[in-house]
Amino acid sequence: MKRLNFKKAVCAFLIAALTFSISGIAASAAEISLGSSIGEESDDTEKLSEEETPGEPGENNEEAPEGNELPESYSSRELGYVTSVKTQKFNSCWVYAALAVLESTLLRMGYVTEDMSASHMNMWATERNDSKGWIRDIYSEGYPVISLGYLTSWQGGVFKSDYSDDLLDENVKGDEVPADLARYGVTSVRYLNKSNPDEVKRCIMNYGGAYSSYAHSSTCLSPSKLSYFMPESYSESYVGHSIEIVGWNDNYPRTSFTGAIGERPKNDGAWLIKNSWGDNNSLGGYFWISYEDAYLLSKKFTPSFAIEGVEEINDSVKLIQNEIYGATYDFGYVKKEKLTYINRFSFDRDFNVIDKVVFQTKAQGASYSIYFVPDDENSAPDADESRWTKLYEGVADHQGYFCADVDDFVYPDETGSIAVTIDTAGTEETSSIGVGEWLTVSGKPVFLNESVHGQSYIKDGDSIQDLMDWYKENNDDEIGGTFVIKAVTKQRFFPTLLGDANLDGKVDIQDVTEIQRHLSEHITLEKTAAANADYNQDGVISIEDCTCIQVVLAEL
Repeated sequence: MKRLNFKKAVCAFLIAALTFSISGIAASAAEISLGSSIGEESDDTEKLSEEETPGEPGENNEEAPEGNELPESYSSRELGYVTSVKTQKFNSCWVYAALAVLESTLLRMGYVTEDMSASHMNMWATERNDSKGWIRDIYSEGYPVISLGYLTSWQGGVFKSDYSDDLLDENVKGDEVPADLARYGVTSVRYLNKSNPDEVKRCIMNYGGAYSSYAHSSTCLSPSKLSYFMPESYSESYVGHSIEIVGWNDNYPRTSFTGAIGERPKNDGAWLIKNSWGDNNSLGGYFWISYEDAYLLSKKFTPSFAIEGVEEINDSVKLIQNEIYGATYDFGYVKKEKLTYINRFSFDRDFNVIDKVVFQTKAQGASYSIYFVPDDENSAPDADESRWTKLYEGVADHQGYFCADVDDFVYPDETGSIAVTIDTAGTEETSSIGVGEWLTVSGKPVFLNESVHGQSYIKDGDSIQDLMDWYKENNDDEIGGTFVIKAVTKQRFFPTLLGDANLDGKVDIQDVTEIQRHLSEHITLEKTAAANADYNQDGVISIEDCTCIQVVLAEL
């Protein structure tokens, strides 16, 4: 399992969300090195009095501003875009933080939601019966990318009413957890960082909250448990901890940071944090972290992110994908400006329209083009680009998961491929895309992918190569990887003859009767019949369609 021998900073993609100090790596590209202890539970649930509260959430709770102006303070908590504060189990703050962000996003977008099951996500992210997937048990630490894979593959989140938190069981394997209970699927994610606080603020206002992690030490926490600041000079032990950022206050006083460390920020200002240690202070489990904290939103714990897009899951939509774990690494091995990454799919004949294409990239500033690629005579993606159909083009204005809204492409066959060409010309980036690739910590596997031949291909110039062969040839790696390219498909049935609701090849008063019976729920028109019944093509079957047909018949 020899890999390319070069140095690559761990923070380039995967950092444990619960943990630790981090160093660079050499040798294996997907090998990460962790230090320090893992996990942090609430060490004290005693509440403080209101008199000890140094600050309250911001009062300037406007909706997302037009233009570039941002309020001095904001709180999704005050606007009701949060669910209740939870008390985490084991080393699972990464679970609770990610679900809190999804809950806030749904509330902010106006969807109906409720508390989600942390047990479902925790158990899903455990080792599977084939010894693949995330090699962990329910008591172990986790990583931000686990939650992103879980959410973007539409495996969750799952409402507690659909899967109880009481079902947490150490004996259940990851693939034994139901994977069809999610009601909303995540389609786009924006990665965030400390260097652009205004972007973080806009995401909180627009989407409800943001996921991030910081280095926790009790010496940096105020006695009231209401404020936290770790200075850059801090050199003692700490534990990584994941939370949801739900607001800010530019005027939060620097004098309120009274941790035993004895050092205070140079300036006012703090982020409002929703924690997962229960109602343990006078803010009900919320607290403030200084803008100047050493590690919140930093490269130490990545990725921090906001959820920008969700899709309501129902019987009329289906996600087509070759992997369910999301981007565990960044496929940037080939140092070129322009490359094409391809996933070949077996489509479902009942979901015959490509509605959206989802992919992950960190090549910020790159332009991208998305294509449908037919098979060649060998049942592989056709290398002849003249036979490709362009579905979409755009610019990756940030890092993260992108969702391209395709103009309802009806794919011609049940097999075919989606190609994403990423061109970084004019930027300082190398073409790259997210890939589900195995990971190790100190030589021990923490993730093993389930990649096989025939799933992903890489196109460089005129040649297309199976990604598994590429890994073997270039990295002497037989485990390989799978590109993170997914298709959101939907059902669409096209009319054969508008008005012909009974499919007898003509339009007459019997079709009007058939539509009326459908509207009165005496019958249900199926597929093509329903498409024909939508006579005025407004997307719904209504009494107006009956009227239109009757008018036409009367004129005839």
